[in-house]
Amino acid sequence: MSGADSRAKILGTIRQSLQGARHLPPAPQVTLPPAEASSGGMAERFAEELTRLSGTALTLPARQVAGWLLGVMAEHQATDLLAWQAADLPVPGLLDALQAGGIRLVDTALPHAEPGRTAALQRVEKVTFGLTGADAGFAETGTLALTAGPGRPRLASLSVRTHVALLDPRRLYPSWAAWLAAEGPGAGQRLAGSSNLTLITGPSRTGDIEMTLTVGVHGPGELIVVLVG
Repeated sequence: MSGADSRAKILGTIRQSLQGARHLPPAPQVTLPPAEASSGGMAERFAEELTRLSGTALTLPARQVAGWLLGVMAEHQATDLLAWQAADLPVPGLLDALQAGGIRLVDTALPHAEPGRTAALQRVEKVTFGLTGADAGFAETGTLALTAGPGRPRLASLSVRTHVALLDPRRLYPSWAAWLAAEGPGAGQRLAGSSNLTLITGPSRTGDIEMTLTVGVHGPGELIVVLVG
């Protein structure tokens, strides 16, 4: 049998199988119980799920975030910070307040050519603290959605040891599907316009062949989500 005949036979078999196949049923709609549909209920569920995964969730008024963060960084003996730009953080004036408190914002721009790229990576890799906003939070899994792009460096949530994410409670949704539904037709365009979409569910975890769980190998070992009231 020639190659062309073999190909035709395989395609014919596939077509015949597809014709006789039953269509898959519609995907079930997964929603939170009605009592959790309010923003307060979703915040509580989000915090519970994140805590189960060894993450930390807390609620702070916007005016207290800078002082709290300065205190946390002092406890970690950290003075350098990888951060999203001010416009993408839900706390106005936060970066200015951090700089006034002695925090140095490290440039995350990475040149494409050497030797500048290697030198920049070495500089960034030493930074242990990252600060980001969040596009959305999913209550039923304690997950964050972060899109990357200009002013929103991926390294701020991926290369650090401690990742602090500031989440506007109005960006809480029951699930991934609920978020996409709320975003409407523009959701696809928005995601396509981003260089990267990261879904973060708790601190980084890695299991080897012997089922030994290790935290913080391929990402931050500590995740703190602040719901900004």
